[in-house]
Amino acid sequence: MTEFIQGTCLLMCPDKERWIREKEGLLHKFEINETTKGAKLPKADPAKTIKCFSRPAAGLDMTDMKQLRPAPVLLSTIRYLFTKIATRNDVDWVVVYDFIFDRIRSIRQDAAIQRIDAPTNIRLLESIVRFLVYSEQRLCERSISEFNAKINEQHLAECIMRLLNLYDEFEDKKNSLEFNSDMKKLMLNDDRPQMEALYILLHMGNTEALMRGLQLPPDLRKSPNVQLSIKISFAWYLKNYVRVCSLIPQLPPLLICAAMTGIQKLRRMALKIMSSGYNNKVFTFPGLKLQQLLLYKDIDKIRADCELLGLIFVNQNILFQKANFKDEVQLTHPEMYYTDQSLHSILPSVLLESNVINV
Repeated sequence: MTEFIQGTCLLMCPDKERWIREKEGLLHKFEINETTKGAKLPKADPAKTIKCFSRPAAGLDMTDMKQLRPAPVLLSTIRYLFTKIATRNDVDWVVVYDFIFDRIRSIRQDAAIQRIDAPTNIRLLESIVRFLVYSEQRLCERSISEFNAKINEQHLAECIMRLLNLYDEFEDKKNSLEFNSDMKKLMLNDDRPQMEALYILLHMGNTEALMRGLQLPPDLRKSPNVQLSIKISFAWYLKNYVRVCSLIPQLPPLLICAAMTGIQKLRRMALKIMSSGYNNKVFTFPGLKLQQLLLYKDIDKIRADCELLGLIFVNQNILFQKANFKDEVQLTHPEMYYTDQSLHSILPSVLLESNVINV
């Protein structure tokens, strides 16, 4: 029989860890007591300090109940991170991202060790998925030393797959005796259509993701966001990249962020097709038209992509020549769809809409 573990720590950070980090000078700037800000070793503010992520190590008891936060505390910690930290504009947002990314790993770790209930896990994961998708767009133009997109994508993939598995378990239990009152509450949750749409958009053109979308229960499949995401993914599957780009702006902000994670792959494939379709030694294709078709915000980004792929960019136009296209090259100039300012302004609508905020 599996031993049931229930954490007893009612603070966002256990006392033991807070004392150690305070003593070793390991507090983050977001965690210190403001009255001790100028001190050599600032004091921790118990209301702001949040448990760090730590890897399992020899001699370290990861199941110590005093070091684990129960489900309600994990939910309140997520709420604090997304209402008090994510919305800060007094520091570079990459600092905000690094802090939250580490702390949500710790939240996921506590949840996994305790095997918390499905409703709570779903609420946590929905919020975390939103944060990772949003961060991917907001920090996509940063250098790898500031933001590692691959690591962010890896954690996003893990979280969304775990979330989908929980949804599927939820469906299986709908008509069983195990379907308790907590699970019934999730039926009122309108977050799932958004998460299903996110999964489709993060895997545009992928037949497995498309089939999942098409086999969703009717009430989910008829959701406007799911239907539009399926249309976009199917257009990608058919290599109709112009249609993909024409439909993306019709999505709500968070789903646009998800769709834009694959824009560089889309642009490369579209430019390859155009190198054959518009192959010519004299006539050029209007750069401003290409900017419109493939959702470029800056024509200089088109120049950079063309140079990488071996295409000639002259007088803001492109000379497509099939023989010159560098098939082995991947585009390395990601571009934000929104400005940093507008992304910050829409943050409440993409992060704070989750029901975890209202728990």
